[in-house]
Amino acid sequence: FRLDLTDQKLYVKYRVIGPNQVAVPTHFFKVMVGQQKDGQLDIYSYIMPNAPIDNRTPLEEFMVATELI
Repeated sequence: FRLDLTDQKLYVKYRVIGPNQVAVPTHFFKVMVGQQKDGQLDIYSYIMPNAPIDNRTPLEEFMVATELI
């Protein structure tokens, strides 16, 4: 994020590709939902960068509150 000092708002810079200038996302989100035998739902949410991630990086490092997605 970048704070613009003229209007005090946050902006995101992103890359575009191809002749149609398609935006390349900086991050991806994933939501996993599972159901326990008693019917209770387990919900896990993640925001991950659109970049190489070391296989040793624990998934929990990207976990966020579901309300943020």
